[in-house]
Amino acid sequence: MRLVNWNIERNDPASPKAASLIAEIGALSPDIICLTEAWEGSLEAFGGYVLAAQGVAWSRQATGERKVVLWSPHPWADIDPMEQAAAFGGSVSACTQIGGRNVRIVGICIPYHMASPLGQVPKARVWEQHERFLEVLMPYLHRWRQDGPVIVMGDFNRRMPRTYGSLRSYEMLEQAFEGYEIATRGKLPGIEAQTVDHVAVVGAVRVTGVAGRSAVSPQGLVRSDHFGVVVDFELRG
Repeated sequence: MRLVNWNIERNDPASPKAASLIAEIGALSPDIICLTEAWEGSLEAFGGYVLAAQGVAWSRQATGERKVVLWSPHPWADIDPMEQAAAFGGSVSACTQIGGRNVRIVGICIPYHMASPLGQVPKARVWEQHERFLEVLMPYLHRWRQDGPVIVMGDFNRRMPRTYGSLRSYEMLEQAFEGYEIATRGKLPGIEAQTVDHVAVVGAVRVTGVAGRSAVSPQGLVRSDHFGVVVDFELRG
């Protein structure tokens, strides 16, 4: 089984950049997709079932933009909008069938260090929104890890292990994901670089492969300021 996680840099579905990325994602035949900084209609060509979270605007954005978009070929159930976390960034969670098993999928877009809600005066302090998001995310993650297979993915806006930025906020990130395996920790094969777009798993999920996908198309088009992440996995038991 396979998932794809990609921040598509707000490129609308009609743009050549988004079209190229979506075509590449489709060719990977994923079972689950998470897009961040995407659009409501980014994955409509796939059919299946889409779940999207608008999230907080940190700059002017179009009506159709969404911080998180999740896709599954099977219906979503037990949907949790994660309203407390969504007040600071982008987040949504639900359960879907993967390989005949019920798995909780969590899509998140953690605020970057300079994030501040559009129009807020005075602006939020550096790392403030990032840390507030993690504070409210933590109880969700700690509760769900007791319930069965969970996959968390999206834009964490931090490299793991830490390479820069607030030590305090990084320690909060590690604490939030206590008990989870960060499949994307370290340099990713295929890219040989660290990512800020992560996949974390717990329970019966066993990661069998991880790879990065270039943001540059074979034709030389730079499609995003993030490279993609592909994780292969199986469900034990």
